[in-house]
Amino acid sequence: MKSERASFAATALDEADVPLFAASMLEPSEIIVGVWRPSIAWIALRSARGVSVLVVVTLLAAASAGWAQHSWEWLVLQAGAVLVCARIGAAGAEWASRVYVLTDRRVLRRRGVLAPTVYSANLNALQRVELLQTRIDRALLSGTITFSSRHAGHYDAAWVMVPRAAEVLALIEETRRRYRR
Repeated sequence: MKSERASFAATALDEADVPLFAASMLEPSEIIVGVWRPSIAWIALRSARGVSVLVVVTLLAAASAGWAQHSWEWLVLQAGAVLVCARIGAAGAEWASRVYVLTDRRVLRRRGVLAPTVYSANLNALQRVELLQTRIDRALLSGTITFSSRHAGHYDAAWVMVPRAAEVLALIEETRRRYRR
């Protein structure tokens, strides 16, 4: 497993729609089989809890200001709206920083906005590749694909909320069989 720092701009794509960070990590003659991002619904699901708490706290604070006959209840509502927008914006930035790449030799995952990390594992070293789906994932036709270099225990990395995850898992397994070295 590798972890290395990269700049936020590393999520930019070249002319062939290949993430620049991935292109810079490719070994000579390595072939990119596929590139994915989490489902766009990930933004809403990632920020839902924080937004819910912010809305409740904002409404309670505004109601308290109104009951106490303070004139700053609109200021509280505006501040709450700004915080809700900031939370959703942060989730959007985190979503934009996540990129999943499958090559003929490795799986790569880049994530993180301020301190990006890259996970890289050789396809031959992976002992388990599994698909996890919650009810929400099934409804959204997505899923989480986990990777582990051990037969048992926790996984090393995951591609979270990948659209059409069953198809992506099949492609990973096909790539492992096809390019086995």
